[in-house]
Amino acid sequence: MDLDSTEINDKTLDHLISERHRRITTSLHLEENDYDEHQSKFKTLSGLLKNFIGVKDIVSLRISLPAQLLEPIGNLEYWNYNDRPDYFVCIGVSDDPLERMLASIRWWFSKDLKYVKGKLVKPYNSILGEQFSCHWDVTSPNFDNKGNFIDDRESNLSGISNGNQKYRVTCINEQISHHPPVSAFYYQCEEKGVSAYGIDQIYAKFTGTSVKIGPGEQNKGIYINLDKRDNEEYLLTHPVALVQGWLKASLYIAVGESCIVTCPKTKLKAIIEYKEEKWLGKPKFAFEGKIFKYDPKNDDINKLKNVNDHNVVAEVTGSWRGQVHVTRCDTKVSSSVSRLLLDMEKLEAVPKQVKPLSQQSPLESRKVWQPVSSALFSKDNAKATKEKQIIEERQRQKASERKTNKQEFVSVFFKLPVINGKPELKSAGINALK
Repeated sequence: MDLDSTEINDKTLDHLISERHRRITTSLHLEENDYDEHQSKFKTLSGLLKNFIGVKDIVSLRISLPAQLLEPIGNLEYWNYNDRPDYFVCIGVSDDPLERMLASIRWWFSKDLKYVKGKLVKPYNSILGEQFSCHWDVTSPNFDNKGNFIDDRESNLSGISNGNQKYRVTCINEQISHHPPVSAFYYQCEEKGVSAYGIDQIYAKFTGTSVKIGPGEQNKGIYINLDKRDNEEYLLTHPVALVQGWLKASLYIAVGESCIVTCPKTKLKAIIEYKEEKWLGKPKFAFEGKIFKYDPKNDDINKLKNVNDHNVVAEVTGSWRGQVHVTRCDTKVSSSVSRLLLDMEKLEAVPKQVKPLSQQSPLESRKVWQPVSSALFSKDNAKATKEKQIIEERQRQKASERKTNKQEFVSVFFKLPVINGKPELKSAGINALK
């Protein structure tokens, strides 16, 4: 859609951003002209990356890209760990500790559904203090009395099953450091007593054939808290991701190493190891995992090969882009029958509900980048780059003023510094989640 950027009002821009986001995070195809534009961005980025082969961390280089290479969406809005909030609200439902661990793992696989179904894009880099908030209204998925999913096409696509009670999940993000880039996030379903929080910081290294992305020093993983289970807490660590397909001009994500899930209160631990993809042949995106009893005070097992089989209570296998199966092997279950835990092939990312631009504060993502997004949707790349430079220069001036006045950045939502990757909310953050 070609528009004069001066004519794009708030309501129209809201619609354009939301629709564009929906198309890049789901299996909906981009329109033909958008696809050509996407391929052009890819070729330019690929050429730029060749200059950084061997650089330890591209993220730390403070690279400012031309606006036309970016997707008209903020980093905080795009990098969001809750693509299936309906699986989030049901984590604490079961009275069985093992089923709650499995529910955490189910949500873990579903949270990044956009990388399975959507297009890989480069969003705007967040400015210091930038905020993003949204919510979802969803229903809890349907299960039978054996814990199996009851397939529901409407729920698979939207996170809502007709006739079931809706629950609201709220989300806040804030950029709490610019050098290095660090953001804090918090998700909550107050009615269900479920929350998740953590620090988002990554490193990126280009090898010549792939971009390796891993958690930064402050990123310890995602914490899940179940308030109605005596504050049962889980920590899920991030694996590494590889952006591959540069030689064939068809990018896709491969996952390597492992995710480790620990719950000290229930004394259950899971190790999920992602299988290395072979150089030749079609990628399989396979993994295997085990859930086992462990001693939180003496915890040194980080590989599947070191897990004592006598302590194993369940095994999880499958493809993180397809079907995930679980087999319980604890004494509470008479037969070790495999069941479907999750089918990624049938799911789509649930759209975020974002308040209108007209109601957003100056530091909220869509408001911050409004002039750049308006220009990009109008195909005015020169103006988009100029507006982006204005925003970046304003940030440099503010940083210089803080340095001159010996002032530290003050977060609106989170207490600083963040200890052990676990952000704590200020009163403003608590209020923002309600």
